[in-house]
Amino acid sequence: MLHTFSIRFAAAVAGVSALCSAESLAAGTAPFIPLPAAHAAPLLIAPDRGFQGNEELRDALETFTQGTLGEIVFVTDERTRETLRSAMQRLANAGASNIVVLPFFLSASDPCWALAQRCLTEWTNSIVGSSPRVVQARVFGQTCFAVEILADRFRAIPDPAGRDVIIVGSAPDAGSCEPPDRLEADWQRLATLAAEGFGFKSVRAVNWPARAPGADHDKPTPAERPLDDLVIHGDRVAVVPFHLGAKRDGMMTFNADLRSKVPKAAEWIECDVTPHPAVTLWIAREVNRQTRFRPEDLGVVFLAHGADYHWNETLREAVAPLTNRYKIDFCFSMADPPLVERAVRRLEQRGARAIVVVRVFALTESFERDVKRMLGLDAEEAFATHEPRGEPVFSSDAQLRADNAPATVPGMADMPGMTAPSHENHHGHAGVPPPRIQSSALLATAGGLEDHPFFASALLDRAKALSKNPARETVILVAHGSGDDAVNDYWRRILESLATQIRTNGAAQFRAIRTGTWREDWPDKRAPELAAVRSMLEEAAGDGGRALLIPARVTGQGSERAFLKGLDFELGAGFVPHPLFARWVEAKIREGVSALQLGGLSSATPFQTPRSQ
Repeated sequence: MLHTFSIRFAAAVAGVSALCSAESLAAGTAPFIPLPAAHAAPLLIAPDRGFQGNEELRDALETFTQGTLGEIVFVTDERTRETLRSAMQRLANAGASNIVVLPFFLSASDPCWALAQRCLTEWTNSIVGSSPRVVQARVFGQTCFAVEILADRFRAIPDPAGRDVIIVGSAPDAGSCEPPDRLEADWQRLATLAAEGFGFKSVRAVNWPARAPGADHDKPTPAERPLDDLVIHGDRVAVVPFHLGAKRDGMMTFNADLRSKVPKAAEWIECDVTPHPAVTLWIAREVNRQTRFRPEDLGVVFLAHGADYHWNETLREAVAPLTNRYKIDFCFSMADPPLVERAVRRLEQRGARAIVVVRVFALTESFERDVKRMLGLDAEEAFATHEPRGEPVFSSDAQLRADNAPATVPGMADMPGMTAPSHENHHGHAGVPPPRIQSSALLATAGGLEDHPFFASALLDRAKALSKNPARETVILVAHGSGDDAVNDYWRRILESLATQIRTNGAAQFRAIRTGTWREDWPDKRAPELAAVRSMLEEAAGDGGRALLIPARVTGQGSERAFLKGLDFELGAGFVPHPLFARWVEAKIREGVSALQLGGLSSATPFQTPRSQ
């Protein structure tokens, strides 16, 4: 059984790779990589939505399993206990060593999920002897995939900027279970994360409970009244259904009932959670997470600013020693989403199941938020760091009744774990943010030279290479700097830390070590900085001394000779090329591996280090 599974998955990998064309990626179709072993088997648990809704989810699972090991359980009532027991037993009998429980719910507080958890606990407590290891993935609604599906639905809203948006969720039929208040809070958090970048005036998630059979459909429920009020008093209201309610066929749906109750003044956005390729990607990623990793499963995106051909090739050559041990794809850009995605897709095609984006920039914060956002790490970190909670769009119900208008949705920077995007030009057209990169690979990022010891050692080597008489020489470290005063002060602290390390590591024989920033892209702030550096050089030349100017930058040199025209000094170069640069890159790869918490591969893995050149 396991041998057959491996053969089928190998064939599936080839088939998926064939789909990874430029055309499919441009259309937003994200590929996934089925796993090469059957040791981790998916057990998808979802609410019973009726035939069409259930079949859409079954299709998503089968797209991943290719007809092999995997089960799905639809939660109804107490009969679910036996359905779940049978599914678990089939997986155990088929030889699954790990069963990955995948809760397909939009809220961890969903009553159907609570019922399934009780059944799971009973099953695990009843088994004896050797049995599969059961692990639980995060609830689907607390992942970047759910956030991005909802963001996709938002993209269907005409002229989104300035709109009041109402997200309508519903607890699926769960017998006599009533959805707890926390459901609405969970949906609110999901909606707020997905709304980032659209420019909505407000976003509010409301719970619209499924009606019991025989209920009076003409009499509004308490949940429907706030929806009426919002639509009546909003200027430009869009109603977006996002739930796992009934979907028996094309006509018998929860959406059909809901739409009939929405006032005509509202913009109705017909949508659903399924079908969507992100569901299969979520299944693949969570099974992927529980399968043991090998070093060859790791991919690396080398993300650097980039310049002309020669500048870029210098960096390529600097990390050449690592390309024999890692799958590395280069991306020279200012974190341009299409180019980063291109690198991720290329690594997927090469079989990478985990990918670390190494940001080769001077500061850790440079493009960090952009990269995390495009990888979906912004949403996942927000869910993981803080308990899901509703962000109040309205101060109180009394205020709603008094003002008859929704308040502004909280900004992303106000949410725990979230910050506003740092480069608005990376957004899509007309204020619509670009899609996040969706992948079955586990994704992480690390970067920033800052005051890393390898960087300090390389700069010391630059000074030694220029030195002739250290006792009469002054080393001056200069950096690009920033137009922001706080960031420029941070640059100064980094330079002082580098200077301290250089003194400690054998540069005490130099007459002095000084530091300065250029703020070179901000002419109005550059003059005093330039004057300070020129003064350092003039002082260094006194008494027959020499100035050794060392750029604290990734590679090459900047505008030093133009800025310091007429002064005498020796000019060094940046970090690259230097053998320690490849070791810095590998240290950042390890940092990313540590964040991924990969089974069988950790930051302590004894990777080889490149030999000094």
